[in-house]
Amino acid sequence: MNRRTFLKRGLAGGAVLLLGGGTLAVLPTKEVAAPTRALAVIGARGFQVLAAVAQRVVPDTVDAAFVAHGVDDLLRRAAPEAQADFNNLLGLFENALPGLIFDGRVLPFTRLSPESQDRVLRSWRDSRLALRRNGYQALRRICLATAYADERTWPAVGYAPPSGLNAAAYDDSKLGVVP
Repeated sequence: MNRRTFLKRGLAGGAVLLLGGGTLAVLPTKEVAAPTRALAVIGARGFQVLAAVAQRVVPDTVDAAFVAHGVDDLLRRAAPEAQADFNNLLGLFENALPGLIFDGRVLPFTRLSPESQDRVLRSWRDSRLALRRNGYQALRRICLATAYADERTWPAVGYAPPSGLNAAAYDDSKLGVVP
């Protein structure tokens, strides 16, 4: 093979990879849950990714849209850099191009079956790359913390707030403190 043929084939192959990779990067996100109010930090696509992750990591009795809104509310108080990093993490999690490279999947996370989503989550959890392990832990922990911080989720996990003498420790209104 001469140099000219080698260059033509290399350029053609590169173009095919670029087009294929670009297509994977822009595959649309599936709507998992509808936002019930305006989002402050997380974009519409990130909201869907968060709702999909919440469906996999929190109990079935907790509404995924509720969790995604709770995370958005938490992120309002975060530094702008942390907000941007979290949105980048959601984009990386959804993007099918890194999914193909690391997990062999050609669909965005939100378009996968529940079993495939679980495999992706395990792949991130058990990855040799610290970025993926830390990203998984960040998504999982913020979803769980948001779900369990709201007292409406407590009955679903069998938690009852304290009663009797300990109730004052739970209910600030009994102490005369204005919430």
